[in-house]
Amino acid sequence: MHIDLSDKRALVTGGASGIGAAIAEVFADSGAHVAVHARTLAKAEATVEQIKAGGGQAFAVEADLTDPAAIEAMCDAGVKGLGGIDIVMNNAGLYIPEAMVESDIDTWRRTMAVNLEAPQLITRITLQTMIEQGTGGRQLYVSSVSAIMAEVLGSPYCASKAGLNALVRCLAVEAGQYGITANSINPGWVDTPMARKAFDDMKEEGQTLEEIIEESMSDNTLGVVIKPADIAAMAAYLASEHGRCITGQDINICAGLSLVRYGD
Repeated sequence: MHIDLSDKRALVTGGASGIGAAIAEVFADSGAHVAVHARTLAKAEATVEQIKAGGGQAFAVEADLTDPAAIEAMCDAGVKGLGGIDIVMNNAGLYIPEAMVESDIDTWRRTMAVNLEAPQLITRITLQTMIEQGTGGRQLYVSSVSAIMAEVLGSPYCASKAGLNALVRCLAVEAGQYGITANSINPGWVDTPMARKAFDDMKEEGQTLEEIIEESMSDNTLGVVIKPADIAAMAAYLASEHGRCITGQDINICAGLSLVRYGD
């Protein structure tokens, strides 16, 4: 099966590394012109350089996703630089483990700002452009299996991702009349810098980071460690014509993790 995104214009948030970088690269490899977002231009440029080295088209945009004004400026720069918008990949996310009894309101608000409020604002801005173009489009989101599972120390993250999935379903109903699809991808643990940071914080005395990653990330039905490319492959499929009849769905890419319960 060939994924063809030729002449498509895509914005990918959180594209400096991990899942976002993998998605931006596969979009570009499939022919799309990509606006790669990160908190700073310098971080986004690393992915842009990788794309250009492979013959793709990309440029960097920046925004602090807790700042609505910065988000609006980033979306405007992305749409202007692309000459329109066909695909929006809301990938950027924040995970801060925290016990409920020790919960801090600032952690809660920051998590909601990045994981839920920023995607909502990015959607609102780019959706208007898609509707005006009259050529349909794809609104895509990286959520998490944490949206549908209970997780120790995960209440802010789980709640934000559950809210994101609900937003996607509502959007699918509203945007379908314009030929615009909306879907979320729910990864399990993926071997990314953010996940490695979380596991590094959790490792026990005498345990190496690689040991806990191999042990914990592969604690799923298939016994495998999920890579960013596994998530990027689904994103590219949904962004392409192959995904034209898929909308309002939460697609789990978790190697069966959603079939079992998180342990303590």
